[in-house]
Amino acid sequence: MNATTGNEPHDNAADDVAPEVDWASLAPSGERIPELLERVTQSNDALSDLHDIIRFPEPGHRAAPEVVDHLVDAATADTTPDMGRWRPLSLLLELVGAHAEDRFPQHRDLAQWRDEVAWASTNDVEKVRAQYRTWRDEAPDEQQYHRMRNRLVVMESDAGAEILQAELDTYEAVLARVPDLATLLHGGTNRGGMDRAGEWVSYLLAFLPDESERIVSEITGASHFLLAKDLRPTPKAPTGLREAMEQAATGGIGHFEPLPAELFALGLLATPHDIDTTIGLTHQMAGGNLYNSFAASVSMVLIHGENTPREGLRRIGRGGGTSMGYEGLFNESWPHCGRRSPQVLGFLALGRAGDRARRLRLDILPGLIKTEEESRALVTGVGLELVLGPRSKDRTPQEHVQAEYDEETLKVLWAIAELPASAWEDEEFTATLAAWALPEDAQEYCALVGVEPEPEPEPAPERPQAPQAPQAPQGLFGRLFGGGR
Repeated sequence: MNATTGNEPHDNAADDVAPEVDWASLAPSGERIPELLERVTQSNDALSDLHDIIRFPEPGHRAAPEVVDHLVDAATADTTPDMGRWRPLSLLLELVGAHAEDRFPQHRDLAQWRDEVAWASTNDVEKVRAQYRTWRDEAPDEQQYHRMRNRLVVMESDAGAEILQAELDTYEAVLARVPDLATLLHGGTNRGGMDRAGEWVSYLLAFLPDESERIVSEITGASHFLLAKDLRPTPKAPTGLREAMEQAATGGIGHFEPLPAELFALGLLATPHDIDTTIGLTHQMAGGNLYNSFAASVSMVLIHGENTPREGLRRIGRGGGTSMGYEGLFNESWPHCGRRSPQVLGFLALGRAGDRARRLRLDILPGLIKTEEESRALVTGVGLELVLGPRSKDRTPQEHVQAEYDEETLKVLWAIAELPASAWEDEEFTATLAAWALPEDAQEYCALVGVEPEPEPEPAPERPQAPQAPQAPQGLFGRLFGGGR
C-alpha cells in the first residue's frame, strides 16, 4: 500500500497501476483491476465493475487498500477531465461508508477500531464469532447493535479477519490522502455544475473525523464560509471564457456560496468549541437559500447535540413542511451510501441531539417506515428504541397487552401497523419487531395496537402491454443516479 503519511500533497500525476501487486490473489476477478483503474474516470461501466469486485464486505475487499492511492491520483490528476473526477471519488465514498449506519449518530473511535481488528485477527475464529454474538445481543443501542451484527456477518466468511483488516487499512489509506483530496474543494470547475468534484469530495471528507481539524479548515477556507455574505469577496470581472465559466459555477459575479455538501461535512466534523463555525452556520440558517439553510440547521444540531439552539430544530421541522420535504432537502446535502438514503442517514445522525431531537425524529420516522424499504428494519428498530428503550431489555408480549402507551409511542406503533401486508414478508423487519416482543404477524400486531390492517391495493385491470422502456441502471451507478444520492 502506497499511502503517504505526511502533510504534503501526494504527487498526483497519473501513475501506472503498480505491476507488483498480485491482484488475482486479493480478489475474485482481480486480474481486471488494473484495466478498470485505467478507465475509472471515463467509464460508468468500469466504475460499477470495479465497485463490484472490491466492495465491502465481499472477499475482494482485500484489494481495496491497494486501490485507494490509484483512485485518489485519478481524481486529482491534472489530466483527468473535470466531469470525470466524481467517479473515483464516489467509489472511495462507497469504500469508507459501505455500512454507513455504523457511523451515525456517533463517530467510530479509531484506536478502539485498531484494537478490535488486532484482536479479531489473532484469536480463534470461533471465539471471535461467539464474542461478536454476545456484543450484538447485549448492545446498549441500535448503532452498536448494527455495528456488531455487521462485524459478525463479515466474520462468518472464511477470510473474515482479513476483510476486517482491509476495511481498516482502506480507511487509513484514504485518511493519509486528505491533503490531496482537499485540493478538490477549490476552483470554479470543482465547485460548480453537475457532479462537481467539490461536492463528492466533501461527502468523502465528512467520513474522516480523524483529520477533522484540517478538513474543517480547508472547507471554511475554500467556501469563504466564515464570512457573512455581504463580506465575502466579489470575483473580479472575467478576462476570458474559462474565467467566465468558473465564475458562473460559483455564483457569477456575485458572492461565493458554500456547497450544501460542505455544510454536511462541517456538521459531522466541527466541534462545539469552534465558535466561528457556529456563527457561520447561523448566517447560513438565516440566508435565503432553502437548501443551505436546512443543511446548516442540521449541522448545528449535529455539532451541539443536546445543547443545540432551539432555532436549529425549528428550522429543520419547518423545512420538512415545505414542498421539498425532508427527503428532497436531505437529498441535496447528504450522500447516498450503500443501502442507506440521505434521509435515513440524516434521521440516524440527529440522534446526536438525544431528547432535544426526539420530537423532530418522530416527525420524520413514519415517512421513512412507509417508503424506505431497504432500511425499513433499521429505522423501525431506531423508532422502537426511541419510545420503548433498547432491544436488549427483556420484554414479554403480555407487557404490551397491559401497557398504556403515550401519544409518541402510539405514533410509532401505528406507523408500523399501517404498512401493507407485503412489508411483513421482510424477515429482517419482523425479526426487529420480535426483538421488542411485538407480534411478527400483521393481523396479531394490528389487533394488539388497535388498528385495522392496511388492505393491499386492488390490482389494476390488465391493459395491452406497451413496449418496454429501458431498465433503470442497477447497482452502484443506479443508486447514485436512480433517485438522489
